[in-house]
This record gives sequence, structure tokens and C-alpha cells, in this order.
Amino acid sequence: MPLDDSDVQDRITTFWNTIARYYDSDPGNVPSLESAEYEAWIRAIKRFLPPQPADVLDIGTGTGFVALIASQLGHRVTGLDLSTAMLAEARMQADRRGLKASFRIGDAVAPPIDEVSLDAIVCRHFLWTLREPEVALGNWRRLLRPNGRVVVIDAFLANLTDQSAPEEGADLFERCYTDRTREALPAMRWERVEPVADLLIGAGFSEVTVSDLADIHKLAEKPAFTQPWYVATARRG
Repeated sequence: MPLDDSDVQDRITTFWNTIARYYDSDPGNVPSLESAEYEAWIRAIKRFLPPQPADVLDIGTGTGFVALIASQLGHRVTGLDLSTAMLAEARMQADRRGLKASFRIGDAVAPPIDEVSLDAIVCRHFLWTLREPEVALGNWRRLLRPNGRVVVIDAFLANLTDQSAPEEGADLFERCYTDRTREALPAMRWERVEPVADLLIGAGFSEVTVSDLADIHKLAEKPAFTQPWYVATARRG
């Protein structure tokens, strides 16, 4: 018997709330602000976002890694997440660094954002844990202004490197992302980028492009994946 939608999301949110306090301490998640890898991330985000200042939504923002870079680049940024603990970490980071990104709770499948109000939507390390990616992308498209862009940065779990277990226990991920939960997360099973491009096209986006972040992967102190992150971009016509 499959889990219903609320059960799936409850398990996912529990996982991210639990790991929030130590998420940034792992360089596989967030590189040091003084590192060459972090500087490469800044260059990449600048390349994929429109000229500043633009209205940018970082969906599944977590501790605000992309949102804070976009804010640093001069954009008007909102970070959205269902994990209150992750959002608390993001707000602390913004305050500590004197950045103006706004962080709010909300469901990524149906973001509580006005339609036709954004210049760009970006997500990083997030598509794989999305319940209904085809529905989400269709909803995201409606939030964008004409010619607005979406930027999806992710990797495939089949390429996950061997990570040391957190203090909370090696079975935390397995307890939250059970086999039944994974059945409800289609992108978690993908091993190639073509389904991502197909989703974008199916949601009505145009100018779909696919590339990777091999340059960042080479600089990573502790890459979370054996292969570089992929980047899929598209525009609302």
C-alpha cells in the first residue's frame, strides 16, 4: 500500500529538520566561503541567473546556499523550504553575512508566490527529493515573467560517494527515505539527465539546455557525487 502524499512529505521534512544544524559543516554540502570551490559556485550562479537586480526564487533553499550567493550578487531573493530548521539556519547565515535574502516556508510543488512575479527560479540538490516534479515545474512556469528562466542543479544518487555517517546515526536517511517513500519520488531513481529535459519541455518551457559543473567538481574538497552536477536551464516563452 503506497504512502499518501502527506506521509511522504512528513518523512522528507523530518529528515531535513533533523540534519539542519550540521548540514553546513559538511563541505560536500556547502564549501567553505574562503575556498576556490565557493568562488566557482559564485561564478556559476552569476552565469545562469539574469543580470541583477532580478527577482529570484530559490526553491528547496535549505540553509540558503544559492539564495545567499544570489543576494550577494545583487538580486532580490526569496528562499522557500518546508523545513523550519533549515530556514532558521538560512536566516542566521543571512544575518551573519549582512545579506538581505528573505526566507519563507512553503511547498515547492505549489509555491505560495504570485504568478508572473519572478525573473528566475533556481533549485540546487533538490529535484531528486521532489514528490511531483512534473506538477511542480508547471506551477513554477506560471510564476515566471515572460522570458523568465528556471535553473535546475542536481546530481544522481547512483553517483553518491561514500559519506561518513552523522552523529545522529547511519540509519537516519533510510528511516526517512524508506523504499515506500522512494517510490513516490521519481527523480530519485533517474541516472541520466534526459528525463529532466523532457520534464521541462512537457511543462511548456523552451530553450532547454543541459550542461554540467565539471569545473566546480574538480575544485571540490569533498564532492558529494562521483560525477559532476548537471545543470538544466529553460525559459518561459
